[in-house]
Amino acid sequence: MSNDFMQITRGPIVTFLRERGYEKLTPIQAQTLPVILEGKDVIAESPTGSGKTMAYLLPLVQNLDETKKELQVLVLAPTQELVMQIYREATQLLASIGMHAAALIGGVDAKRQMEKLKTHPAIVIGTPGRVKELLEMRKLKVHTVKSVVIDEADRMLDRGFANPVQDVLRRLMRDTQRLFFSATLSRQTQALIKGMAHEPVVIATEAPDSKYEVLHFYLVEEGRKKADALRRLIRLVNAKKTLVFLNTIERVDEIKEKLTYHHLDCELLHRDTPKVDRARALQHFRDGKLPVLIVTDVAARGIDISDVELVIHYDPATDADTYVHRSGRTGRMGKAGLVFSIVLPNQRFIIQKFAKQKQIPIQEKAMSYGALVDPSGERKSYSGQKAKQRESSTGDRTAGKRGPSRNRS
Repeated sequence: MSNDFMQITRGPIVTFLRERGYEKLTPIQAQTLPVILEGKDVIAESPTGSGKTMAYLLPLVQNLDETKKELQVLVLAPTQELVMQIYREATQLLASIGMHAAALIGGVDAKRQMEKLKTHPAIVIGTPGRVKELLEMRKLKVHTVKSVVIDEADRMLDRGFANPVQDVLRRLMRDTQRLFFSATLSRQTQALIKGMAHEPVVIATEAPDSKYEVLHFYLVEEGRKKADALRRLIRLVNAKKTLVFLNTIERVDEIKEKLTYHHLDCELLHRDTPKVDRARALQHFRDGKLPVLIVTDVAARGIDISDVELVIHYDPATDADTYVHRSGRTGRMGKAGLVFSIVLPNQRFIIQKFAKQKQIPIQEKAMSYGALVDPSGERKSYSGQKAKQRESSTGDRTAGKRGPSRNRS
């Protein structure tokens, strides 16, 4: 374990990190750890998969007062899946010092969650709507909260979340430490956040350095041929885990039917997917039993799966930031990955615009006789097996872990 961890002084936490195989902090963790420990407000921007969850959990758990049986940290996240992901990480970390957390999400009996709050969790993680609801019912008391985290801050302060988030923040004490984390932050969102924080330290990092890379490509297909191109691409790459992004619920249902007709094992996630079906599909995908998951952007928020090999934008992303969010589902923590967009001839400019705005090289490819070819006709192989050969490290959103297959020579 590197000297990065010298600021973590609680023995049980150090033991936990060592047992989990943490070797060093990721860039975002190294930069935020001392600032959060000092109690300063933070605005942190770092790519998907760079270890943001542990970037705030480590210092916040380090700062917990074990003598107080009261709520000390509140974390707000936009989706049930992300809440539960953070909850799992927090629970494991807190267990090392004999403390515990609680998760507050919609779609679950509120009375059961009220009972959990009676056990005096040190950290509560919840969606803004459910947290606000329990605050209004006076079942959640936040006057003892020392720190609040707004995860996926760009999404939390947009698309209907801004009001409940601000309502929750107004109920906190004035001196509560406020931490805002996001993969991308527009100037407008940063300006909004600065109005909610007290002299925040702004931190922005790039993805962790790695000799492995995420390769970005796009295919140009006529509308009537797009679904078949998707099927051919999935079979060609043959990745163990593929995420396919679409822009509307109707399109998700349509593509699921077409892929299933061609005997491709896949499931879908969108806003209307029943909770039980959603949980089952995610678990099967996470366990490697399901190779293809078809999703909308809203449904994909909070999905944290470390070894997605292939991301396909069946519908172009609505903007460059969304392109980055989607694409960040692969290549997490320095692992290799592939990203493909399938666009209509008149949509080329969209991909070229994203490439320019985000300075990402995105090459045009075509499929011919079971292979990817360059415009010049040169044949290339980008199978899932090749992707695995390019990678030899593992990791996830939560931290810079030592993976079992890392090359230590």
